[in-house]
Amino acid sequence: MNAFHRLSRREKVLVLVALPLVALFAGYRFVWVPLNEARLMARAEIREYQTLIEAAENLGNRPAEMEPVAVVTVPLATRITESAELAGVLVRRLEPEGAVVRVSLDDAPYETVVNWVAKMESDAAIALVAIELDRRTAPGIVAVRLTLENAE
Repeated sequence: MNAFHRLSRREKVLVLVALPLVALFAGYRFVWVPLNEARLMARAEIREYQTLIEAAENLGNRPAEMEPVAVVTVPLATRITESAELAGVLVRRLEPEGAVVRVSLDDAPYETVVNWVAKMESDAAIALVAIELDRRTAPGIVAVRLTLENAE
């Protein structure tokens, strides 16, 4: 307090007036503004959750929408043969065994086989159960044994 007593009367008045103003400004800037921003953010978050809850409740009241399921009536072996012809793959052997069909290919280009299998799965409702690939001496040529079934 020694420093305060050494000030002139005018400086003392200035310090006594400025000190409360600085304290009020600091309280406003560093206490009130952050608390107010946090309160506004909390209210916005609550509104978002309420909107989400209302949307979920509205969805729960509606009957479930079912996608139409296409019924495949063409036999599995026929679909395999047709897709092989479209892909340019020569099927050496086709052996139906219950619900699955075993397919053998000799000397087929690897890329063509992979594209054919992907096309069968996406377009012909055929699922790949197992695959065996044997590399041939020519680059990019493989012998393939596939086990295929109806996709569900």
